[in-house]
Amino acid sequence: MREEVFALQVATRDKLLTYLENVSAEGLAQIPERFHNNMWWNIAHCVAQQQILCYRLSGVKPAVDEEFIETYKKGTYPDGHIPTAEEIQELRALLISSAKQLQADYERGVFENFTPYTTSYGYALGCIEDAINFNNAHEAMHLGGVIALNYFAK
Repeated sequence: MREEVFALQVATRDKLLTYLENVSAEGLAQIPERFHNNMWWNIAHCVAQQQILCYRLSGVKPAVDEEFIETYKKGTYPDGHIPTAEEIQELRALLISSAKQLQADYERGVFENFTPYTTSYGYALGCIEDAINFNNAHEAMHLGGVIALNYFAK
Protein backbone atom coordinates (compact mmCIF):
# COMPACT_ATOMS: atom_id res chain seq x y z
CA MET A 1 0.00 0.00 0.00
CA ARG A 2 1.32 3.41 -0.90
CA GLU A 3 2.46 5.81 1.82
CA GLU A 4 0.07 8.45 0.43
CA VAL A 5 -2.94 6.43 1.55
CA PHE A 6 -1.83 6.70 5.17
CA ALA A 7 -0.81 10.34 4.67
CA LEU A 8 -4.36 11.09 3.50
CA GLN A 9 -5.81 9.72 6.73
CA VAL A 10 -3.39 11.86 8.74
CA ALA A 11 -4.35 14.95 6.70
CA THR A 12 -8.06 14.33 7.30
CA ARG A 13 -7.49 13.75 10.98
CA ASP A 14 -5.39 16.93 11.21
CA LYS A 15 -8.46 18.82 9.94
CA LEU A 16 -10.66 17.06 12.50
CA LEU A 17 -8.16 18.01 15.19
CA THR A 18 -8.55 21.71 14.35
CA TYR A 19 -12.24 21.51 15.27
CA LEU A 20 -11.56 19.44 18.37
CA GLU A 21 -8.97 21.96 19.53
CA ASN A 22 -10.72 25.21 18.51
CA VAL A 23 -14.40 24.63 19.24
CA SER A 24 -15.70 24.82 22.82
CA ALA A 25 -16.89 21.66 24.53
CA GLU A 26 -20.43 23.03 24.34
CA GLY A 27 -19.99 23.68 20.62
CA LEU A 28 -18.68 20.17 20.03
CA ALA A 29 -21.78 18.75 21.75
CA GLN A 30 -24.34 21.02 20.05
CA ILE A 31 -26.78 19.45 17.61
CA PRO A 32 -28.05 22.18 15.28
CA GLU A 33 -31.63 22.11 14.05
CA ARG A 34 -32.19 19.50 11.29
CA PHE A 35 -29.06 17.55 12.32
CA HIS A 36 -29.00 14.22 14.15
CA ASN A 37 -25.51 14.31 15.59
CA ASN A 38 -22.75 16.69 16.62
CA MET A 39 -19.09 17.43 15.95
CA TRP A 40 -17.97 15.39 18.95
CA TRP A 41 -19.82 12.27 17.78
CA ASN A 42 -18.57 12.60 14.17
CA ILE A 43 -14.94 12.86 15.26
CA ALA A 44 -15.18 9.98 17.74
CA HIS A 45 -17.09 7.91 15.17
CA CYS A 46 -14.14 8.17 12.76
CA VAL A 47 -11.88 6.48 15.31
CA ALA A 48 -14.45 3.80 16.18
CA GLN A 49 -15.24 2.88 12.58
CA GLN A 50 -11.57 2.69 11.60
CA GLN A 51 -11.14 0.09 14.32
CA ILE A 52 -14.17 -1.88 13.13
CA LEU A 53 -13.34 -1.73 9.43
CA CYS A 54 -9.67 -2.55 9.76
CA TYR A 55 -9.18 -4.47 13.00
CA ARG A 56 -12.43 -6.30 13.70
CA LEU A 57 -12.95 -7.32 10.07
CA SER A 58 -9.41 -8.72 10.13
CA GLY A 59 -9.96 -10.63 13.35
CA VAL A 60 -7.37 -8.48 15.13
CA LYS A 61 -7.92 -7.02 18.61
CA PRO A 62 -8.68 -3.31 18.18
CA ALA A 63 -6.10 -0.80 19.36
CA VAL A 64 -8.91 1.26 20.97
CA ASP A 65 -11.04 0.40 23.99
CA GLU A 66 -14.11 -1.71 23.12
CA GLU A 67 -16.43 0.53 25.16
CA PHE A 68 -15.35 3.53 23.09
CA ILE A 69 -15.99 1.60 19.87
CA GLU A 70 -19.44 0.49 21.03
CA THR A 71 -20.34 4.06 22.06
CA TYR A 72 -19.46 5.61 18.69
CA LYS A 73 -19.95 2.85 16.12
CA LYS A 74 -22.40 3.04 13.21
CA GLY A 75 -25.98 3.21 14.43
CA THR A 76 -25.20 5.14 17.63
CA TYR A 77 -26.10 8.74 18.40
CA PRO A 78 -24.86 11.44 20.76
CA ASP A 79 -25.95 10.90 24.34
CA GLY A 80 -26.28 14.60 25.17
CA HIS A 81 -23.23 14.93 27.36
CA ILE A 82 -20.75 17.76 26.96
CA PRO A 83 -17.21 16.37 26.74
CA THR A 84 -14.82 17.22 29.53
CA ALA A 85 -11.38 18.67 28.89
CA GLU A 86 -9.96 15.23 29.71
CA GLU A 87 -12.24 13.51 27.17
CA ILE A 88 -11.26 16.03 24.51
CA GLN A 89 -7.58 15.34 25.17
CA GLU A 90 -8.21 11.59 25.08
CA LEU A 91 -9.98 11.85 21.72
CA ARG A 92 -7.20 14.06 20.41
CA ALA A 93 -4.66 11.42 21.41
CA LEU A 94 -6.75 8.63 19.84
CA LEU A 95 -7.03 10.48 16.54
CA ILE A 96 -3.25 10.64 16.33
CA SER A 97 -2.32 7.28 17.85
CA SER A 98 -4.85 5.14 15.97
CA ALA A 99 -3.74 6.53 12.60
CA LYS A 100 -0.09 5.79 13.42
CA GLN A 101 -0.96 2.37 14.83
CA LEU A 102 -2.92 1.38 11.72
CA GLN A 103 0.05 2.12 9.48
CA ALA A 104 2.48 0.33 11.79
CA ASP A 105 0.23 -2.71 12.07
CA TYR A 106 -0.30 -2.81 8.31
CA GLU A 107 3.45 -2.63 7.69
CA ARG A 108 3.98 -5.45 10.24
CA GLY A 109 1.47 -7.60 8.34
CA VAL A 110 -0.99 -8.13 11.19
CA PHE A 111 -4.05 -7.96 8.93
CA GLU A 112 -3.64 -11.39 7.31
CA ASN A 113 -7.24 -12.57 7.58
CA PHE A 114 -10.03 -10.30 6.37
CA THR A 115 -13.74 -11.01 6.42
CA PRO A 116 -15.38 -9.53 3.30
CA TYR A 117 -17.98 -6.89 4.12
CA THR A 118 -20.30 -4.69 2.09
CA THR A 119 -20.60 -1.18 3.51
CA SER A 120 -23.80 0.83 3.78
CA TYR A 121 -22.53 2.63 0.65
CA GLY A 122 -22.95 -0.68 -1.13
CA TYR A 123 -19.16 -0.84 -1.54
CA ALA A 124 -17.65 -4.29 -1.10
CA LEU A 125 -14.53 -4.62 1.02
CA GLY A 126 -12.58 -7.74 0.12
CA CYS A 127 -9.23 -7.10 1.78
CA ILE A 128 -7.52 -4.82 4.29
CA GLU A 129 -6.40 -2.47 1.49
CA ASP A 130 -10.04 -1.97 0.49
CA ALA A 131 -10.92 -1.25 4.13
CA ILE A 132 -8.13 1.31 4.55
CA ASN A 133 -9.06 3.06 1.31
CA PHE A 134 -12.76 3.09 2.15
CA ASN A 135 -12.00 4.34 5.66
CA ASN A 136 -10.33 7.40 4.14
CA ALA A 137 -13.50 8.17 2.15
CA HIS A 138 -15.62 7.56 5.25
CA GLU A 139 -13.55 9.92 7.40
CA ALA A 140 -13.60 12.60 4.70
CA MET A 141 -17.39 12.36 4.62
CA HIS A 142 -17.53 12.88 8.39
CA LEU A 143 -15.10 15.79 8.13
CA GLY A 144 -17.65 17.34 5.77
CA GLY A 145 -20.29 16.74 8.42
CA VAL A 146 -18.13 18.45 11.04
CA ILE A 147 -17.63 21.44 8.74
CA ALA A 148 -21.40 21.69 8.17
CA LEU A 149 -22.16 21.30 11.87
CA ASN A 150 -19.68 24.05 12.71
CA TYR A 151 -21.24 26.34 10.10
CA PHE A 152 -24.78 25.81 11.43
CA ALA A 153 -23.85 25.91 15.13
CA LYS A 154 -25.25 28.86 17.08
